Amino acid sequence: MSKILVVAATAFETAYLREKIKKNHVQFLHTGIGMVNTAYHLGKYLAQNRPDLVINMGIAGSFDRNIALGEVVEVVEDTFSEMGAEDNGNFLDMEKIGFPISKEPLLYNTMLQAKPSPFPIKKVNALTVNTVHGEKESILACEKRWNKQIETMEGAAFFQVMAMEKLPFYAFRSISNYVEPRNRVNWKIPLALENLGTFLAENWQNL
Repeated sequence: MSKILVVAATAFETAYLREKIKKNHVQFLHTGIGMVNTAYHLGKYLAQNRPDLVINMGIAGSFDRNIALGEVVEVVEDTFSEMGAEDNGNFLDMEKIGFPISKEPLLYNTMLQAKPSPFPIKKVNALTVNTVHGEKESILACEKRWNKQIETMEGAAFFQVMAMEKLPFYAFRSISNYVEPRNRVNWKIPLALENLGTFLAENWQNL
């Protein structure tokens, strides 16, 4: 029987799924928020365990207003937002600085890709940030620079570890809010969490 690892930043993001999926071959890893926590705890786990499939799940903010709040999407491309340098109003990624992008997934790659799942949900590209965007000026600058659909605080780190370890994986996110001037009144976190857990529970046998 395949061993499956489910990775999320927080326990509340997996709560619904843990209630529905109680099997010995499924393990849950809660890394804490952010890229550093994700990379550390996932690397520590994989040093002693070798799952057959890894699932990343959680909530996310969306730049794309065509994605509904509470909608579950699949991340098939992720990017480290701050890996580079500023230069007189321009942003230089690591390749432009002079570090050639290798075919191997080294840390300074700005873009990481996954093989899409067969599920008929939107496939999106993501940006991974240390500070979620909440001011108009920084949001506009980010959209101009990256043109991504959603943002998270862990995704690219997860993709990086999976690529380095050559493990099969999927990444699913549910949209809790739009990336806009910060206003928690507009957020739909409970809806996003319920929809994400429901989607994975209902499609678990097809993973």
